[in-house]
Amino acid sequence: MKVTVEDVNDTRKKVHVSLNADEIAAEAKTLLKQFSQSAKLPGFRPGKAPENLIKGKYKNELKGELNRKLTSTAYEHGVKESGLDVFAVVAMDGGDVEPGAPGAELSFTFDIRPTFELPEYKGVAVSVPKMEVTEEEFVQTKDYILNQRAEYNIAEKAAEKGDYVKVSYEGKIGDERIAELVEDKPIYGTQTNTWEQAGDDQSPGVQSVVQGLLGMSVGEKKDVEEVFPEDFEVEALRGKTATYSLEVHEVREKKVPEMDEEFLKTFEVETVEQWEERIKQDIRRQKEQHVTGQKRQQLLDHLMGQIEMPLPESAVESEREHILRQHVTQAMEQGASEEQLEEHKETLFGQAGEAALKRVKTQLILGRIAEVEKIKVENEDMQRAIMNQAMQSRTPPDNIVKELQKDQDKLRDLQRAVLFEKTLDFLIDAANVTEVEAEATPAEV
Repeated sequence: MKVTVEDVNDTRKKVHVSLNADEIAAEAKTLLKQFSQSAKLPGFRPGKAPENLIKGKYKNELKGELNRKLTSTAYEHGVKESGLDVFAVVAMDGGDVEPGAPGAELSFTFDIRPTFELPEYKGVAVSVPKMEVTEEEFVQTKDYILNQRAEYNIAEKAAEKGDYVKVSYEGKIGDERIAELVEDKPIYGTQTNTWEQAGDDQSPGVQSVVQGLLGMSVGEKKDVEEVFPEDFEVEALRGKTATYSLEVHEVREKKVPEMDEEFLKTFEVETVEQWEERIKQDIRRQKEQHVTGQKRQQLLDHLMGQIEMPLPESAVESEREHILRQHVTQAMEQGASEEQLEEHKETLFGQAGEAALKRVKTQLILGRIAEVEKIKVENEDMQRAIMNQAMQSRTPPDNIVKELQKDQDKLRDLQRAVLFEKTLDFLIDAANVTEVEAEATPAEV
């Protein structure tokens, strides 16, 4: 067999394998002998029927099997002789070879793995927040939990900071109603029976209204003034002074729950000390997850920035389609219509393409490191991955195993994901980590 390689681009090659008449005839003869031994023709014992009768009865089967065998043999020979590191088979042209043909040429289009040099990937410097739980973080999280479980009871009193107030208000600039100036932003114009938290400095609404509610009682009315800054988000209100007329309809007082036995039971603890320790553990867990994510991202950014390579087209196309399907599914679950998706089709396609390029490059780099370091996916790794999937999807592990057994593509995808996870863990263990002070953020409990 004669093998020639045609360059399509840096990562796509077309391999041509030429077969002569003798090679075709030898394969055809072998197949005919195999058919003769098992063929059942009336009046003849297996293996005793004349070859011309077998050729006539099994003409189509012989031809089909001949083409399958020649294609398989040519593929293996082409890969071996060309020395290409095949990433994916893009196309195969096996032709239509007849037994006794004077020759044939079979062609295979391959995407190949790009060649690139790995930079130093051990001891990469990464910087992450410190892991200890500060008193400020603990207090913020504890207050967050208590506020989430607070009750708001109707109160016959003037509104105090933190109370929720049902209020109606209308804003004007001079004699002109703001609602007519900014129809698409009703929060700055007119609101009827809306709820505001009195004195909330972080409220996205009109601050003079929110602060003006302090000290007001049910049925009370008053006017407050709001001066909008020159760089305000709503152009029509920039630099303007507005007057808001308020009327209070209801005041609800916030009552933080008592940390009694009933409250503690909801967290499956018996004492306040145990509950507070649970809060600290949750903060540590979230910090660990956040820090691990930062380490991974910094390591990948370092490697990606050090390596330039052409990427296999088929891999990028496949990843782009996968990401695009995910984006579309997520958008539809969030209520997007087909018309909206069509309107943003080009943007979605572009975003999916950019993400696909990064993902394929990452996979090639991690795959090469795994190869160099001889990182393998063991049975225990797959068992853990299946259990994690089962917990996340709330599906019995046996169901996931059965699905993977039926779908080999899904099985390979999971094995590949596990390999990349192990490789990233290896890089983290080998990194040079520096801890820095971090900003306090409440944990989600």
